Order: sequence, then C-alpha cells, then structure tokens
Amino acid sequence: MTTLVVGGGWSGLATAVRLTQQGETVHLLEAAKQLGGRARNVAWQDLTIDNGQHLLIGAYQHTLAILNTVGAKESDLFQRQPLKIAIHHPHYPTLQINAGETLPWPASVAWRLWKDNGFAVFIQVSRLLVASQRLKATSSDLTVKAWLTQHKQSLRLIEQLWEPLCLAMLNTPIDCASAKIFASVLLDTFKTRQNTDLLIPTSALGDCFPRHAEAFIQRHGGKISLQARVKRLKIENNAIQGIFMDDNTFIKADKLVIATSPTNSKALLSPYHDFAEPGSYPIATIYLQYSSAITLPETIIGMSGTSSQWLFDRQELKPGLVAVVISGPGEHERLEKLALVERVAQELKQFLPQLPAVPKDSLVIREKRATFACNVDIERQRPNNRTEITGLWLAGDYIANGYPATLEGAIINGVETARQLIEHQHISR
Repeated sequence: MTTLVVGGGWSGLATAVRLTQQGETVHLLEAAKQLGGRARNVAWQDLTIDNGQHLLIGAYQHTLAILNTVGAKESDLFQRQPLKIAIHHPHYPTLQINAGETLPWPASVAWRLWKDNGFAVFIQVSRLLVASQRLKATSSDLTVKAWLTQHKQSLRLIEQLWEPLCLAMLNTPIDCASAKIFASVLLDTFKTRQNTDLLIPTSALGDCFPRHAEAFIQRHGGKISLQARVKRLKIENNAIQGIFMDDNTFIKADKLVIATSPTNSKALLSPYHDFAEPGSYPIATIYLQYSSAITLPETIIGMSGTSSQWLFDRQELKPGLVAVVISGPGEHERLEKLALVERVAQELKQFLPQLPAVPKDSLVIREKRATFACNVDIERQRPNNRTEITGLWLAGDYIANGYPATLEGAIINGVETARQLIEHQHISR
C-alpha cells in the first residue's frame, strides 16, 4: 500500500525521497500551491527569491547527501566559500572570523582569530569551544547567556559575536536559548575547515531541493498533490486507517507520515496523540534593491547592536540586490514595513557609507512562526519520530534530534523517519 506523507517542506520531501529510494510508493500531499514549506520561492519584480534568506554551511552533510541522491550537484546550486565574515558594531572594533588557509585545522582559524582580533578574543573563543565539548557530554542544560557568563566571556564578545550567532543558529534570544544545543552546533560547525564553508545559493532555494526532489519522486512512480489539505485522520484500534481531505475525500493508508508545522501536526493528531507544542519566534527578511553598480565588500556581513543582523549580497540573482535578516523577537516586529525598511537602510549606510540612503525598491517578508523556540531543556519536550499509533510517524525540524530549527535539522528528521519506518516494516514481516 502507498505511504502517505503530509507536508511538502524540506523534512517531508526528505522523508518521501528516502522512502522512494527504498522502493516504497509514496503519495505526498501539500496544502500550499508549491513545495518547500518555509524555504519556498517567492516572485518579486522579475525575480524568483527565497521566502526568507537562508544560509547553508559545509557542516550540513545530510542536506548535501540528499541533494546528491536527487541528482542535484552542489556546484550547480551553491558557491562554496571559505568562512570569512566581518561583524560590525556601533561601539566596538569590527570582529573578523576567518577560517584561514595556510595552517592545518584548527590551527588556521585559531591563528586568524589571534591575528585579526587580538589575544583576548582568541583566549575567550578558545575557552568557550573547550567548554562546548564538556557541555555536550552532559545531560544538563542552561541558558546561553548564563553559560557565556559562567565561562567569562566579555560583554563585547557576547554582544558582537555570541548573541548574533545564537540568533542566527537557534533563532532564540540568549537569555532563554539552550546552551546545550548552541554548543553542539558550534562543535559541528568548527569540526573541520570544510564544515565552516559558506554555501551561497546561486538561485532561490526552491530551485535547490524541492524542484529536484519532486522530479525524483515522480520519476520513481510517486505522486505529489498540491493544494491538498488534510482535514482529519481516521484511526481505529490505535492504528492509522487513512485521511479525510478538505472535500471529505477519503484516502486509505496504513502508513502515514505527518511532516507539517508543530501547530498543524498537533491539530491533526488531537485527540489521538499529544505532545507539548513548542513556542515559536519570527524571522524577517528585508530585500533592498539598489542600483546595479552597488556591491557589498563581502558576500555576508554581520551587524550587531542594530536591528539588522546579517547582510547578504544577492548579486547572483540581480546586481544591486541585498537581503537583510533579522532573527528572533524584537522592536522590529512593531514597525510598519516602510519604517522597517527606512531603519535598515540607515543602519546599512552607517557601516557601508557607499550605499545610497534610500534603496530603489524593497520587499519585507515576515514569518511570524518561522522556527520553534529553542529554549533550555527543549530536547526533553520534543516528540519522537514514531508515535504510539501503529503506522503513524512524525517528521519536521521540531522532532527531537539535538539540532535547532534549520534546514539541516529538517532533513535529518525526514531521513530518520524514513529509516525507522522501513526498519519497522522489516521487523514486522
């Protein structure tokens, strides 16, 4: 019988691809008009852009592996660049994070930290990376802010480095974010030189994985239905029987994977299966279109002590296009779109005086529930891939895996759900 996958985001697509690869016949249902979930394409001007600016890094091994599975070549989709980021702050010297190239790893990044930022910064960063290994090995958790204070990080490093990185990685403020998950991501990122590489998409992310995954599934006999909203489940004798669609059509199934947002998953599962729905935090992406002659000094630039956090030069999509990301909650949520554009443009000009005071055009994209809140002890609250209902499985970035709400986390859970489902079938036979 066909396996149903509800939800066409990156996690649902990863589940469907791996099941297809193992010989399962898959029918994927997505309520929206297109695949991709929160990492989907948006049309603006004459461009196809991301619903929100995302960044992939070399440590995203599961993502790169599944892209390879569906026949997508990394070199066709991304520009791989060595880690080189400057983080500006109104009151501190610019902080340089550079992987270095001349020395073996990790000596190269350590040397560049010392050379570019001084001995004090080098010592503090080194101390925290050592502390990360100890924290990862324990079962205890605390807030990132408390952890940073515990390990004698200066106010400058907290404000200019760790807070921006925590928001970028966990989309959660440091005074409530999980230090254990933050430490784990830091260790994965700095494990090798290649892991720190920046993977800059050369097109919209919807053209990276969703398009190739769709073709792979269909090429192997699977089916994909868009604008297909599931209304409720049919469960009898604690086993999945099928689903009812919005038009009351019934689709029979004895294997179902729900790969929607935690809110939508909880609504579908009630009252059969309950889990603690995590809180959520927003992400805003502001696209600024300048004249075609405008370029940034680096592909990615960090900003701290401002509303703007990360700048991306998207000239590969259109010359003069800049994407600005603001992660987590803050005053920016209360600003009207025009006021937010004005503030961001002013902040950019403060550090990059070559930019015009006003962009030629702009677009603000706000995801109010962009990610789950990666708070202290969140791992104890996250549900598992398998439910106690026979034939019913969960996927999505919020499922327990020790990673925050990233594309890599979504892929990890999709692949793991498929693995467990196949393994369970083999045991049951």
